[in-house]
Amino acid sequence: NRDGNDGEGGQEADEAHGEEGLGAVAGFECPSGADAGVWQLEHIRHFTMELSALAVTLNSECTSVTCPKMKATDEWMYLCAAHKQPQECSAMDYIIHTLDGTCSLLTSAKWFPSRSHIPDSSLKYFQSIARRLYRILSHTFFHHRATFDAFERKHQLCCRFVAFAKFFDLIPPKLLIIPESAFDPSTTQQ
Repeated sequence: NRDGNDGEGGQEADEAHGEEGLGAVAGFECPSGADAGVWQLEHIRHFTMELSALAVTLNSECTSVTCPKMKATDEWMYLCAAHKQPQECSAMDYIIHTLDGTCSLLTSAKWFPSRSHIPDSSLKYFQSIARRLYRILSHTFFHHRATFDAFERKHQLCCRFVAFAKFFDLIPPKLLIIPESAFDPSTTQQ
């Protein structure tokens, strides 16, 4: 980290995710004395790493031929913000651009100069990051359902990510288009 201090919140978030990820039923309350911005940043950082693992899993089936546009449903087509002007990308390019852009932003010394405190002016990025990361999950759900289901059974990523986004009001409910029954632990466990 840039300032040599994980700060209050960073280490706790690291520990909360652990090897198997934060349990779907775990709360997202910021620990006493921890910086709430750092707490959110560390969770987003972990979700980004987990979504990178999902991207690797999708690599052979989500190609520019099978998924030439980043879509969830026919109503939800997403433009890639990694370009000077937002434009259409294949789904995999969009996923890679989104993950790369998120990593670049979260490690930006300009916007996140310290992992012990997040400036108020940087908190605004969490909503756009969360919306874009969620699109990876929604594309996977609607276009690669078997992969989504297998990944969700093992990691409960969508369940945890949606709970996190709701807890911090990062994504408006109308944009949460994956049915909750798809990631309800009682229906996704074998």
